[in-house]
Amino acid sequence: MDGFQVVSGEYFSHFNRSVTPSCTIWNGGITFNKASLTALNNCERIRVEINARKMCLLAVPVTAKDRDAIVWRKNVKEYVPRRMESIRFSSRIYEMWGWDPDFTYRAPGRLVTVDSKVMLLYDFSSPEQWESKGKTR
Repeated sequence: MDGFQVVSGEYFSHFNRSVTPSCTIWNGGITFNKASLTALNNCERIRVEINARKMCLLAVPVTAKDRDAIVWRKNVKEYVPRRMESIRFSSRIYEMWGWDPDFTYRAPGRLVTVDSKVMLLYDFSSPEQWESKGKTR
């Protein structure tokens, strides 16, 4: 057909959310997908670390003894991610990274190893984003 051009595949995101770890931040909280849990061997708790300058987030597996540990699974027996409500956390991220509070942001993650410790790194420097469905508090 005349007038059509092939659009290069490089213009489209290629990460498959069912197998690629991802982290979603909305104006009210944060969640990780099931692939993230699986990548970290379904550990019960993580510590979240932020690099403000690089717009990256780390999910580091920790024990209950870590004072900054958060439970990221729904319960001990079920390996399902939990929506973690935290207006203070998300407001700080939105402000720090200059995000629009009417949008939700998602980034793929990848396993990294530092000092023999495996963790997930999420790069939010060019996140997937979409307008949030409802207004938050």
